[in-house]
Amino acid sequence: MVQIGICDWGIGGLGFYNLLRADRPDVDVVYLGDQGYTSYGKVPTRELAARIRWVLSGFRARGISQVVIACNAASTVLHEAAVAGVEARGVIEPALARLAVDRTSVGVIGGRRTISSGAYRRPLAKLGVAVVQRVAQPLSGLIEDGRAGDPSTHDLLRSILRPIRHSERLVLACTHYVVLESVAREYMPEAMIIDPAAEVWAQIKFELAPGTGNIGSSLFYTTGDMAAMEARAFAAFGVRAKVQRWS
Repeated sequence: MVQIGICDWGIGGLGFYNLLRADRPDVDVVYLGDQGYTSYGKVPTRELAARIRWVLSGFRARGISQVVIACNAASTVLHEAAVAGVEARGVIEPALARLAVDRTSVGVIGGRRTISSGAYRRPLAKLGVAVVQRVAQPLSGLIEDGRAGDPSTHDLLRSILRPIRHSERLVLACTHYVVLESVAREYMPEAMIIDPAAEVWAQIKFELAPGTGNIGSSLFYTTGDMAAMEARAFAAFGVRAKVQRWS
């Protein structure tokens, strides 16, 4: 039996969940949306690392030893948040591995913590890759609030992309942003769009034990409002989730 835990502050990690489910319906999944806590991008580094350790300890207590931290902001502190008995992966390293394949220019949009950390810019700069970054902080909140389809949200995304529209590759450095991928593709039709969550799954799926042909379970938890997460999960990602309280 293969079990995978997924954590994000909100619903963004459901993009990874959908990729996993499409390929491996037999895997048992436990998903945590930590909406009852401060948005990960707004928390000081040491405090965020402590919170991620708490999250990983909760997965361990539930018997989950493999966890994907499907959040770029949280991935920036993962090296400080190790918990014995849990293999935790973030979304940044797999994306960097994909970006290192060639040396074409890269545009990165993400939350303030992700961008200011230089987690994408510094490694790529060492390879001689031209990187232009843009803070896109409001987008994740708008998607959480069910406003991904609003014309004003699309206009905001286009204004964020405008200074980097000539980049040959675009990194969606927040797992929420994949909901707006079609808008980004329309605005930057020549760019290769990199979804870090997809890069994580591309690595993990080849490491898992063979499928069983069974249908795996999906358990959804939140530290916040259960009904709100259920509504947001369906509105943004088409996931019908019966959400329970995480404690």
